[in-house]
Amino acid sequence: MLKGRRSVGLAIVYILLGGLIGSLVGHLLAPVWTPLGRPLVFLGTPPTGSWSINLGIVGVEVGAWINVNVLGVIGLAVGLVWFQRRHAG
Repeated sequence: MLKGRRSVGLAIVYILLGGLIGSLVGHLLAPVWTPLGRPLVFLGTPPTGSWSINLGIVGVEVGAWINVNVLGVIGLAVGLVWFQRRHAG
């Protein structure tokens, strides 16, 4: 049972790393070719905004977003394939 949980966790790590690396490369190459940096999916608050909770004495401000570009999606797929090849069996 523990091995199944571990492999799911590793799959998530591989997929997230692939997506992060792909998005980073997409943002770096966006000046060369604009569509690489254009977001396909944008969820959450914009980077300039945030959610805030003001309780009078204490205030909390939280902001989060997901911004996936073309190379980020390719990176997600590469991360999944990389996981499957390394952990097949």
